Amino acid sequence: MSLAIQVVCWFAVLVVFMSIVEHQVHSRLMHKKPRNVFLRGLRARQRIFTSHAVEHHRQYRATFRDDPLPHGEDRGIRLNVWEGLLEALPASLVLGCFSIIGAVMFPMIVCMHHLLWNQIHLEMHQPANRPFARWAAFKYVARHHYLHHRYPDKNFNVALPVGDYLFGTVARPTEADWQAMRAEGIA
Repeated sequence: MSLAIQVVCWFAVLVVFMSIVEHQVHSRLMHKKPRNVFLRGLRARQRIFTSHAVEHHRQYRATFRDDPLPHGEDRGIRLNVWEGLLEALPASLVLGCFSIIGAVMFPMIVCMHHLLWNQIHLEMHQPANRPFARWAAFKYVARHHYLHHRYPDKNFNVALPVGDYLFGTVARPTEADWQAMRAEGIA
């Protein structure tokens, strides 16, 4: 198989894998209190849950969009690219046993995911009229995420909702949801 085909195949596989990782991290770490006694005692684990499931969802449940928060207070909206790179290293080491291309590409996919996620998530909650905000693809993921805030046990993906389809966690909008999304300008 040529190098170009290998790169394209690894890119597609790793983008889907990243969607699955996003789904599992969001659904299991950010929305469920840990059952394991060890995990329950970890401050970082508790901070992740509280920052997302409690604070972020409380802020954006009633109002999906609001004014930008001061720098430092928007941590629940942004992903840290450097943390993502560090978290990608173990998976890259495992991938290296199968393919150097996959091992090198995974941290790049994680960076691309985090940068994309940051931009679209910010535009969803704190619109700045970025150029992509009018694109059909953005409106699709914005509706998907809007429904997550209405139904917190559904629609865990923000950047690419493949994981939600694979795990059967896609919310079906009601007519009231469609009316609310139209009012938000995303339907």
